[in-house]
Amino acid sequence: MHIPEHFSAPLLQAVENGDFKDNEIELVICKRKYQYSCFYLYFTSTNPGWRRVVGTGDMVKKLAAGELDVAICVTEGLVSAIRNNKDADLRLFGTYVDTPLPWAVSVATDAKFSSIDDLAFGATFGISRNGSGSEVMARYAASQYEWTNPPKFAVLGDINSLVQGVQQGKVDAFMWEKTTMQRHYSAEEVRYLGTVRPPWPAFSFGATEDYIRRNSESLSKLLAQIAHTTQTFMQGSGSLEFICQRLGYEIKDAQQWAEYVGFSKDGSVDDVRIGAVVRALARAGVIEACAVDNVVLRPAQESE
Repeated sequence: MHIPEHFSAPLLQAVENGDFKDNEIELVICKRKYQYSCFYLYFTSTNPGWRRVVGTGDMVKKLAAGELDVAICVTEGLVSAIRNNKDADLRLFGTYVDTPLPWAVSVATDAKFSSIDDLAFGATFGISRNGSGSEVMARYAASQYEWTNPPKFAVLGDINSLVQGVQQGKVDAFMWEKTTMQRHYSAEEVRYLGTVRPPWPAFSFGATEDYIRRNSESLSKLLAQIAHTTQTFMQGSGSLEFICQRLGYEIKDAQQWAEYVGFSKDGSVDDVRIGAVVRALARAGVIEACAVDNVVLRPAQESE
């Protein structure tokens, strides 16, 4: 089983073409047997070789342990990890996907729920792991919709386990990126209930403060190179076909994704939008309120 995520397609193609290989840093796509486990990737200069990485929650743990150098994470999951694992000294230093991520709420096909607000009774959400985007966004949804009873959580694992969880009645619902879920809706494995779309960038770059400071110039170059790669990919005539062939998407789903996604043009961080993440997660009780400077560290800051 695998999780083919389309956001990594520009980087997957770049790796297959042999890009990003130099003496400073190398981009590696983590993969499982027989298939790519895209969007779970990392950058390495000290620990070359394949790794199995299972999402934002796992990546931030490996960043803290020094097993990864840089990771691209769901923004809200990264911000949560930065503030809830202060000893790890993690920081957000760049933007990968500038547009918001549409989080689809999914339930069993025969569930009694007809709207997201029907989950306000204190529903149990399946999550991939503690601290994952699927948990953080459920807490955010409860705060935004002003639910009287907070959600409960059950750690189930990857998307296939989450689908099975609602089918078997282990949980009431779960949240995952909408385009990724479309194949499960088409197969009538689960039912779409609604979308929660936060007003901040979908994916951001994370690393330890020490790594950012020691590799400021290299990371600045990396952000620029990745931005060029993503813009070139999205402007290419065969980009959607690549997503369908490599990641198994239907062309109509890839087209819908392409209509809303916007990769960062330069990798820069918008303090106002990251501040919105911090305030929203603080209101939801996910983190304690803090200044944006406690979350963001730009590579260029060290050399200024």
